Amino acid sequence: MRKVRFIHTADLHLDTPFKGLGHLPESIFTQIKNSTFLSFERMITKAIQLEVDFVLLAGDLFDGANRSLKAQLFLKEQFERLSEVGIAAYAIHGNHDHLEGKFVQLSWPDHVHFFGSSAPEMIPFYKDGQLCAHIYGYSYPKRSVTENIAARYEKVDGAPFHIALLHGTVGGNTEHDPYAPSSLQELLDKPFDYWALGHIHKRSELNHEPPVVYAGNIQGLNRKEEGAKGCYLVELSDEKPQLQFIQTAPIQWTSVSVSTEEIDEVDDLLRCMKDVIETHRSTDAHTILSVDLKVNQTLGSILQDQSTLDDILEHLQQSEEEETTFVWINRLNVQHNSGDLLQDIGSSHFIEEVMDVFNNELEDLETVLQPLVKHRKGKRFIEQDLDQNEIKQAAQYLLFDSMMKDSER
Repeated sequence: MRKVRFIHTADLHLDTPFKGLGHLPESIFTQIKNSTFLSFERMITKAIQLEVDFVLLAGDLFDGANRSLKAQLFLKEQFERLSEVGIAAYAIHGNHDHLEGKFVQLSWPDHVHFFGSSAPEMIPFYKDGQLCAHIYGYSYPKRSVTENIAARYEKVDGAPFHIALLHGTVGGNTEHDPYAPSSLQELLDKPFDYWALGHIHKRSELNHEPPVVYAGNIQGLNRKEEGAKGCYLVELSDEKPQLQFIQTAPIQWTSVSVSTEEIDEVDDLLRCMKDVIETHRSTDAHTILSVDLKVNQTLGSILQDQSTLDDILEHLQQSEEEETTFVWINRLNVQHNSGDLLQDIGSSHFIEEVMDVFNNELEDLETVLQPLVKHRKGKRFIEQDLDQNEIKQAAQYLLFDSMMKDSER
C-alpha cells in the first residue's frame, strides 16, 4: 500500500522577545524566552522517534526577517539531527521571516530544502529509491504579499501524493493580517492530497478529505493564544488520511473564570485561588494564568482598592519560580457587578445619560486612551493588549460605587 508519513508544523517564531513580560521573575522569564526553542526541539525528537519520512514547516520559522544568528544556528542543529537519521525537511518563509530581511547566510544540511520566492515550485520526495510525493511551496519575498498565491500552485503529475505548503489567510480569517488570501474552495479545487497551512496561530482542520490544515503555532506567544500548542502527525495512504495532534509547547497560556460570589472574606478568596493554582499544576506544561473573578458587592468593595488586589496577586505568585511546574497568575481581573449598584442607586435621567455614554460613545477606547498610552510615565501602567470590555466594566463600577458612597454621606 502506498503511504507517506510526516509532521506538519508552522509559525515557530524562534527568538520571540515576549515583550511586556520582563517584570516576571528572571527564572520564569528565561523559560518563557526559551519556550519556542524547546517546543521545536521536542517536535524534532518526536519526528525521530516516530520515524517520519519528512517534516514540513509552513512559514514564520523566525519571529523577524532580520533573524538572529542564534536562532539560525539552533534551527540548523535541529535539522542536522533529522539529517543524521535520513529525515528530510521542507520549509517556506512567511511574512515574519520573509527573504527581504538582513541575516547571516548559512549552509544547510542536504536533506533540507527552502522553497524560493519567484513562484511556487515543486520538489520530489523519494523513499527507498521510489518517487513517493511531490511537495510544493512558496516563500515570501517581502513582508506584505497580498496576491492570491494559491492560484499559482499547479500539480505536476507522476507522484502518488501531492502536498502543498502555503503561508496565508484562507477563508477570510481576521485573526491575522490578510496575506496571500484565498478561499477554502479554491484550495479544494486544486488536486492536492494535503494543504499544510501556516500564518493563523490557532490550529484548525478546515477540511478533512483532502485535509486542509492550520497547524497553529508551536508555542503560545501571549494570553490571546491559549491552549495546547504543537504539531500534526499526518499519514497519507490509499485509505482515509490520518491526523494526530502532538503537544510540544512547554508553557501554556490559560484563562479561567472563577465565581466567588459566595465569598465575602479575603482569606476564603485566597484558599479558593490556591485550589485553582494546584488544579492547573497537574498539567504537563507550565501555565501562565489569566483569572477573571466574579465577585459580590462585599468582596468587590474590598478588591476595588488596587493596592489590595496587587498584594493578593503578589501573595499568590510567591514561590512559584521554585516550583517544578509553575502556575504564574499574570493577570487578576475583578468582574464587578455594576447592575447591583444600579439597583441601589435607582433610575434617573442622569443615570440613563451615563449608560448611553458607556454603551454608544465609548466604542473606541484605544483612541480615548492614546494620551495615556503615549505618556512617558503613564504607558508603563497600560497592558500591551487592552481589553476594552474590561476597562469599560471597571470604569462603570468605579463611577457607580463612588456615586453610592457620596449618596450615603
